[in-house]
Amino acid sequence: MMHFNPRKDAAPAEIRRYREKFADVEALGALVRRAKRTADLSLRRVNTAPGPHNAGNGAFAVELERHRRDRETMFEAMRKLEAARQALRAIASDFAMDQDKTAATDLRRPA
Repeated sequence: MMHFNPRKDAAPAEIRRYREKFADVEALGALVRRAKRTADLSLRRVNTAPGPHNAGNGAFAVELERHRRDRETMFEAMRKLEAARQALRAIASDFAMDQDKTAATDLRRPA
């Protein structure tokens, strides 16, 4: 997980936006971990379903469909997490660029 400390003179609204997006990333990361555990468990149930493992076996078909839904839920959570991470990177990048501009002006020598 990445974290960027915004400079002290950043606008409070910018800092709040960054912190909210950081919290979103943390929450979505937890959601992905839960969804992955659920998908792993449903895959285990598919693999342990009584044979034969084909569509004619009702118990297997039910478990396979449940796993497909769990897997899609996990992938959706992963897509949301990646979008939130990209948004967080953009905000952190803005902070970094602002700090670079400030640092460059601090380095100038008086004429």
